[in-house]
Amino acid sequence: MRIERTQWDPAQNALEESLFHTANGYLGVRACPEEGAPAGVPSIRGTYINAFYDVKPIRYGEKLYGFPETQQGIVNLTDVQNLRLFLEDEVYEPLRAGEVLACRRTLDMERGLVTRFIRWRSPKGREVEVTVQRMASLAQRELFIMRYTVKSLNFSSRARLISREEGAVTNFADPNDPRVAGEALQHLRVEEVRPVESGGLIRSRTLASGLELAVAVGYALPAGFALSVEARPAALEARMEGSLEQGQSLTMTKYAVFADSRRHPDPAQAAPVILAQARALPVTHYETRQRELLEAFWLRSRVTVRGDEALQRSLDFSLYSLYCSAGRDAVSSLAAKGLSGEGYEGHYFWDTEIYVFPFFLMTDPALARGLLDYRHTILPAAREHARIMGHDRGALYPWRTIAGSECSGYFPSGSAQYHLSGDIAHAFLQYYYATDDLAYMAERGGEVLVETARLFLDAGHWHEGSFRIGAVTGPDEYSCVVDNNFYTNAGAQETMRGAAMITRRLMEAGLAGRLLAATGVTREELSAFLRAADAMYLPYDETLGIHAQDDGFLKLATLDLSAIPQEKFPLLLHYHPLWLYRHQVCKQADTVLAHFLYEDLADEDTMRRSYDYYERCTTHDSSLSACVFAIMAARLGDMDKAMDYFRRSATLDLDNAHGNTRDGIHTANMGGTWLGLVSGFGGLRVKADGLRLHPRLPGSWDSYSFPLCWRGSRLRVHVTDVGCRVEALGGEALTLRVYGQPVRVAPGQAAEVPLPREE
Repeated sequence: MRIERTQWDPAQNALEESLFHTANGYLGVRACPEEGAPAGVPSIRGTYINAFYDVKPIRYGEKLYGFPETQQGIVNLTDVQNLRLFLEDEVYEPLRAGEVLACRRTLDMERGLVTRFIRWRSPKGREVEVTVQRMASLAQRELFIMRYTVKSLNFSSRARLISREEGAVTNFADPNDPRVAGEALQHLRVEEVRPVESGGLIRSRTLASGLELAVAVGYALPAGFALSVEARPAALEARMEGSLEQGQSLTMTKYAVFADSRRHPDPAQAAPVILAQARALPVTHYETRQRELLEAFWLRSRVTVRGDEALQRSLDFSLYSLYCSAGRDAVSSLAAKGLSGEGYEGHYFWDTEIYVFPFFLMTDPALARGLLDYRHTILPAAREHARIMGHDRGALYPWRTIAGSECSGYFPSGSAQYHLSGDIAHAFLQYYYATDDLAYMAERGGEVLVETARLFLDAGHWHEGSFRIGAVTGPDEYSCVVDNNFYTNAGAQETMRGAAMITRRLMEAGLAGRLLAATGVTREELSAFLRAADAMYLPYDETLGIHAQDDGFLKLATLDLSAIPQEKFPLLLHYHPLWLYRHQVCKQADTVLAHFLYEDLADEDTMRRSYDYYERCTTHDSSLSACVFAIMAARLGDMDKAMDYFRRSATLDLDNAHGNTRDGIHTANMGGTWLGLVSGFGGLRVKADGLRLHPRLPGSWDSYSFPLCWRGSRLRVHVTDVGCRVEALGGEALTLRVYGQPVRVAPGQAAEVPLPREE
């Protein structure tokens, strides 16, 4: 399982820095050239800790009540990637001088290593091979390891390595792209630089949020090399020097430990201790643990496709990237760009719950639960946000955030997206259905469900016997501040019903004490949730026979997307928002997504007509869109269209299809890729009454398979052109529905279900 590049294209450097980054859910390091990128070559030099942020003011031309005054943003950390090699009087500069004879960059997804290999001839004819291996340790989250190996091919000389840790770093910015920060800022102030054993430490603090960072570095040198470390202003510099003989290989190992104050009471004390522990063990220890952890991950997670090797590689890359991006603690979640770049400034969106959470729920429920823990942790901030937005009760989760406060300065496509509270409630309910973990609902989930249900009850109103919600924005950000967005109302309905159901089950089980103490929810309030849910207004157009996206969408002017030049996409970068709001044009799946998540609200004919209608006016400017259209095309039996959309989703980053992977990978789309296969072609649905599958096989594939975890039991599903085989790998016997019929399997057994005749 590898991703490999065998040529260096200067124009693709920033892209490859994203694709070949190393991360472990806590720490992420972009794959920047150790010797630095030449002038004019795009490079975004970055290192990040999940949920480590600074605060900066939001500047408005006109500021109204309730607009956020500040926003949080991920911080570019102390740069530990700088390594320069000197061979006598020549400096190793393969991207600037001399001749590159061979090069290769590899991401090994079974070993968790990124390798950069270059064979280089210097201007004076010295030939050398340099191999750099990088690893963000999955076993020790604070640890980043670089192994730098130099091999002389035709000379003997003195060799000198200079390693520099730079504390005076800035964040990346692009004032012309709203998907990244608009101005480059320095967020870290270096407060201390000092040597430690065989290395040094840099202690910094964020300028506004006051968070502390300590970075400790240490070295293991080849025999005969001497080390000296000097403290410089806001930097450390280590010099290593010795002899390099012809035909000889020498390896230097650099250990870098990143500790932050959101996880460590005293980072400056913790970092040297972790560093000493790391250096006391051989690198092979961490390499072995990395392989073991990834072996377990692939065993419980890997989807396989027979008949399409390129697609398999893309699937592997997506799932590996998700695993390396997800936070493992209640402090952090999974950002829109993971830990690979600064796109969307490290913020968490609804992307996590709707597109990524299902993958972890069905493969690693403990990690999925950690993502829910984060949302419970920021529940007090969601309550406060609801009060700012004019609600006397309930919790309105912010559109984009890190520590809990709203970070969007444009409310029409930010705070107005009330559906996010429904998306989070949906994830908690899906967790309960898949795990039957009522204790977790008692401890955390029930509180989130009650508070989000209260929000929708307060946001809506009664009109002509139905419950309606006005002035919201749905997933389609090209239609903002609308009344009765179908997706939002459907999510609100599920949230209120779910809150009532979970609360009553907790009461019946004698487990409601904590929930009642935290929320004070009453039986009368639960009844109010159910009355509003039962009377929820879900817009439907009788003439077209489709669910209307909202009350006004179908009344807007139509737009011929084929007449718009390709260079004008994505539209948000070339057209004023009001121009977009006046047309029937969708940035991404909205009603179509609702038909996937809340499929019981529409019959198949309505789904099909709605799909056809909205497909004509959807640009897919968002990376979240193609996977949803793939899922629903498969659901409706159009396998050719499903495969077309699925490929677009699966290869988005490796092909740089949206042109902005330089800013980081698209994690939500990667989760959507998994959904496209498992929920699209596999027909997976997680329901209150159990697990359902309705697999279909694309004509270009020989077969496919995927593992699942359901209420503590492990399954593997195999799909061929004759039907579906469900294999029970462990846990208790269970019953699921395949092609609508009940199938019971016990550990060590398998059930064969033939393809229905109509398929």
